[in-house]
Amino acid sequence: MAKDYYEILGLKKGASKADIKKAYRAKAKEHHPDKGGDEKVFKEINQAYETLGDDQKKTQYDQYGSAGPQFGGGGRGGFSANFNASDFGGFEDIFSSFFGGGMGGQGSRGKGQGSRDKRGSDLEVSVKLSFEDAMNGTTKVFKASRYKSCQKCEGKGGSGQKTCQTCKGSGSVAQKFQTPFGMVQQQTTCTSCLGVGFEFETTCGTCHGEGRIESKDYVEIKIPAGVDDGTTLRFKGKGDMGRQGAAAGDLYVHIQVEFSSKFQRDGLNIVSTLEIPILEAIVGCEKPVETFWGKVDLKIPEKTPDQRVLRI
Repeated sequence: MAKDYYEILGLKKGASKADIKKAYRAKAKEHHPDKGGDEKVFKEINQAYETLGDDQKKTQYDQYGSAGPQFGGGGRGGFSANFNASDFGGFEDIFSSFFGGGMGGQGSRGKGQGSRDKRGSDLEVSVKLSFEDAMNGTTKVFKASRYKSCQKCEGKGGSGQKTCQTCKGSGSVAQKFQTPFGMVQQQTTCTSCLGVGFEFETTCGTCHGEGRIESKDYVEIKIPAGVDDGTTLRFKGKGDMGRQGAAAGDLYVHIQVEFSSKFQRDGLNIVSTLEIPILEAIVGCEKPVETFWGKVDLKIPEKTPDQRVLRI
């Protein structure tokens, strides 16, 4: 029977990211094998946090549970006996597909370069503009939920920084896994420091060591003049703040321009339709034409055919 990741961490469904991280730290320290804990329970705790601590995986888990394809569901359990190693591109790729790293677990990450170097998440929002605002440019202000730097600890996560005693500052520890090919050792993220290589003597009680807090915030963006429907604008650094001072993610704004009854866009050009009597089209005339910036007198040459395009 599939186990409930929330239950493993002692939480209820819907718990915040801060509560998930806090519960994980406590459970991981309690059951860490180096401190006499149960290795099986420790792996379950680690697996639960890897799922609930990731926004995308958490959303899938909340929707499908552990039966979803991301968590090994949908089959009869275990590895299939009918597979070809060449399908994976070699033995190292096989281990990568199982564990997310190379054989033996030697990754390319430097010392203590876990979540410390991980920038914040990108955010996306759709903004609907009137035709006039799209032409002239405008400023939009909206309320969004995003991570901001913790003011209490100035984004550091705590005070009295010291080298993590569990991983000795490397940000990772060796773990052994049983695979169809035997026992394999892999480097995994240190559960004590979450991969950053250090701990705090005093962890910030506001952000619980994250260096950031989630809050409702007003975001102001400037839409440039002439933006077209379907355009996506990128605003660097206006996404989620990263953990413990890491760079913030970006904000992507998807533009939707409302229909205009008077004008149409054709790239950077504006198109409108003018109907005139056939006699005036034959002999030529001058007509006032409404443009986006006001009326302009347009000279229509003689013998102008139907559907003729004149440029102002």
